[in-house]
Amino acid sequence: MTLPNRGPAPLSVASSGDLPATADVVVIGGGIIGVATALDLARAGHGTCLLEKGIIAGEQSSRNWGWVRQAGRDLRELPLSSLARRRWQTLSDRIGPDLGYVECGIAYVARSSEQAARHQAWVTEAAGHGITARILDPESLMAIAPGLARTGLSALYLPGDGRAEPQSAAPLLAREAVREGASIHQNCAALEIETDHAGICGVRTERGQIATRSVVVAGGIWSAPLLRRLGVELPQLKVLSSALRTGPLTEAQSSAFIPCLSLGGIALRHRADGGVTMASSATAVAEIVPDSFRHMQAFLPGLRSMLPGLKLRLGAATLREAGWLLSGSALERSLTRHRIMDPTPDRRALQQVKRRLAESFPALADLEEVQRWGGLIDVTPDVIPVISTAAGVPGLVVGTGFSGHGFGIGPGAGRVLAELATDQRPSVDLREFRLDRFGKGGRVEIQSWL
Repeated sequence: MTLPNRGPAPLSVASSGDLPATADVVVIGGGIIGVATALDLARAGHGTCLLEKGIIAGEQSSRNWGWVRQAGRDLRELPLSSLARRRWQTLSDRIGPDLGYVECGIAYVARSSEQAARHQAWVTEAAGHGITARILDPESLMAIAPGLARTGLSALYLPGDGRAEPQSAAPLLAREAVREGASIHQNCAALEIETDHAGICGVRTERGQIATRSVVVAGGIWSAPLLRRLGVELPQLKVLSSALRTGPLTEAQSSAFIPCLSLGGIALRHRADGGVTMASSATAVAEIVPDSFRHMQAFLPGLRSMLPGLKLRLGAATLREAGWLLSGSALERSLTRHRIMDPTPDRRALQQVKRRLAESFPALADLEEVQRWGGLIDVTPDVIPVISTAAGVPGLVVGTGFSGHGFGIGPGAGRVLAELATDQRPSVDLREFRLDRFGKGGRVEIQSWL
């Protein structure tokens, strides 16, 4: 049987009518970050226009694992992830079960004594942020994952962490934003952010101009080239992550493990349709592009830690992005030609996931695979996002580089981005996420707890 390699189809969202001539805030990007921002802006009464070159959640926001976690996060992200968890709870109460938000618990199984020690250290540090986690001893771990073939393992566990459905979440938030008064325009690429003597003055789109004094760039992998046209440098690269889903599990198979589990490079999530999404948490693929050299110094510390599971390759993006440096029109053509980036998944990585799953959970060895897909993750040198204004460009706000954490953090990030865009004090301290941390002499710190 030939399996489809295209990404999961997100829930559809109806576009608004004509492009507005003016807006209080223009949000660029229709992933979970952009729609959460638009929702908070519209609910607060601001005239909000969201632009998406493809469809809502067409790229990584519908292709991720679906985890909503605090477990093992970089300590700098904990206040933001706590805010996000509260927002997920509120949104679930408002939207209902279709959002798929469930606090089912997340466990990271330690594969070595060194990893177990890191887990214990994280539990201690997280307690200082008001987050209660615990280490499961082997007996407790087997109680929540009775199908495990290996015994004697421990795990980092947060019972309050959870999951949601990526194909539904961002579209449902977008529908809420429209009900609150936002206008959403799909298949409408933002080609250029315009400025005058006072700062941001508008956005040029493929359908015309929008006058505005405030723009939020939440374009994922497309953020850096768009910002470069403003003279704003953002060290951001992209890596390919691959996943697959299975058909529905039997009752016995479903009870073999906790709904969200990471074990030996495998990440598993129970789906609302009865199947499982699984992915590799140990490998990634990065295409070599001009930015790989431009930002090499910033990325070197993290690259060294990623090397065992990182594959570098030349591909279509190598030539395409070289063209962007030569011509602004080349970038504009890419924005309108590549409405949805739908990369081919890493077949070898997924085969390895299936082998490891069969070794770890014999009862799951014969699961029916029904779909596989790839997604491009926007990554920063320190693997935490940029949530920031930009020096020298009044009215510009950047929310990107979520490094694979965007889905879970999305509703919290949307709240603080909306606050930045309207000159309010952010709900959490954003100093660690400022754009200028990558400036000359800046020190890149990578926290590895998992």
